[in-house]
Amino acid sequence: MAKTLALARRCDYSIRMDKLTKENSKPFARVDFRIWLQQQFMARIKRNPRYSLRAFAKLLDMDPSSVSQIFSGKRNASTKVITKACNVLGAGIKQQESFIYKSKEKFKNSTHKSDSETDYELMAEDVFSIISDWYHFALLELINIDGFDSRPSWCARSLGISTFEAQSAIERMVRVGLLRYEEDTLVRTGKALTNFSPGMTSPAHKNLQRQIIEMALKAVDEIKSEDKDITAMTMAIDIKKLPEARKKIAKFRRELCDFLEDGEQTRVYQMAFQLYPVSK
Repeated sequence: MAKTLALARRCDYSIRMDKLTKENSKPFARVDFRIWLQQQFMARIKRNPRYSLRAFAKLLDMDPSSVSQIFSGKRNASTKVITKACNVLGAGIKQQESFIYKSKEKFKNSTHKSDSETDYELMAEDVFSIISDWYHFALLELINIDGFDSRPSWCARSLGISTFEAQSAIERMVRVGLLRYEEDTLVRTGKALTNFSPGMTSPAHKNLQRQIIEMALKAVDEIKSEDKDITAMTMAIDIKKLPEARKKIAKFRRELCDFLEDGEQTRVYQMAFQLYPVSK
């Protein structure tokens, strides 16, 4: 039973999003202005982790609380705000018109409901972001920890990321269907997404691999020896055996995951295997 639950929770499933990405190649996807603005802020945080909401609001010549309310969906952006933000952030005229149109449509309908068109058009970008940034999968696992708190601020403290990153990640995974709210509590759905697919070398996967390696380098200096196991072996090998070696690594990864998840879950760990040539 425990093994079945572990398999149900795990992120190590395969789902290919290539077809969706190709179908969703419109030049101007009608994305909601609020989400686009979040993406602009997130891009700046990635370039500079110290970049703040206050700095972003100053760039837009807005009050930080107003920007925060737009991010959270508590305030609708006016045509004036959309126009100013688009001009400052370099959005094209067609994209700007799309934002204004959608804003007026949302106001006209007045009901706060999921926009299936927007959800569909966002799907490819959301999946890219989820696969690309390590903390999405960590959030999925954090839910299993005793004492889990759905508040983005708690999730952010637990994973060492910003509250905005946690909030954006939660919204993104709710849109994709990996998470849902039951009353005020976040729960995982039965939907699965993987950060691994044989032969997949997309930009998202490459970015995730870089992040995992960078985190492993930090762990060398910052994590106590009793809380980690970082080892390596150098060997001369028969490269014809690499396909079988990959299968053995995958099997071992799943078996070790079953073993570690079967018990009291108190902390989220990242497990990575690195097998690569050092000679030509």
